[in-house]
Amino acid sequence: MNRDRSAYLMACLFVGAVIGVQVLPLGYTAAGAAGLLLLSLFRPHASYRGAAAATAAYMAGYVIYTCLVPLFHALPGDREAVISLSRLSLIGFLMPFYFANRMDPPRVNYLKRGSFRETIYFPFIFSGFLRDPIWRFLLIFTAVTLTAFVWVMDWKQENLGRMLLYALLFAVINAPFEEVLWRGYVLSRFTDRLGETRGLLAMALGFGFYHYSLGFPWSICALFSFFGLLMGGVAVRSRGLLPVILLHFWMNVLFVLGGIVF
Repeated sequence: MNRDRSAYLMACLFVGAVIGVQVLPLGYTAAGAAGLLLLSLFRPHASYRGAAAATAAYMAGYVIYTCLVPLFHALPGDREAVISLSRLSLIGFLMPFYFANRMDPPRVNYLKRGSFRETIYFPFIFSGFLRDPIWRFLLIFTAVTLTAFVWVMDWKQENLGRMLLYALLFAVINAPFEEVLWRGYVLSRFTDRLGETRGLLAMALGFGFYHYSLGFPWSICALFSFFGLLMGGVAVRSRGLLPVILLHFWMNVLFVLGGIVF
């Protein structure tokens, strides 16, 4: 099988697994993870081995994550605080990827600080008629998104200060954990095995459809895939996670204040 077809199948396998674990019984997910782990151990083709291991790690992580979520939801306190703290259950996803990276570290690794001075292009991240350092892109993005969200926020609500605190709590937990998972582990491994473009697309689609388990409809999940592509591009251009963590943090704060999360 040629390399292009192999890469396409492995990307489809991962995206299919991200969707499948959310609609199939948990036992099927555990069995699928075990099967893919065996495939990654015995299949000689490097692309198959690495992508199958990443997909198995994701499926195993989903099982652990799903078991952890109810423990956090059982905590006493305000609904917003419980939802924010429940994002700590993302550690369930990170554990299998951590061990997979220890056993078979990818050559491409975005689990680094990253640079704010690298160049980013507009409108396509990697190409376009405008170019700016990432730090300036983040400032412009912040201003544009704030302008867009300011019209949907209820600035007169009595609990605005409390909601801001919950927004910060949610973002400070969710943004780093999701970035380590999706841009740190998933993007690194799929870029290493499938190439930058295919790896970026596989990660973006997976990131988008993963949000179905958080209560978003499939149509909104497709929109999240676009944001996944944007954030993945920032991670690739900066060669690390800190710029994209800040970007993700800001978007999470806006989503909470805009009534999208709670």
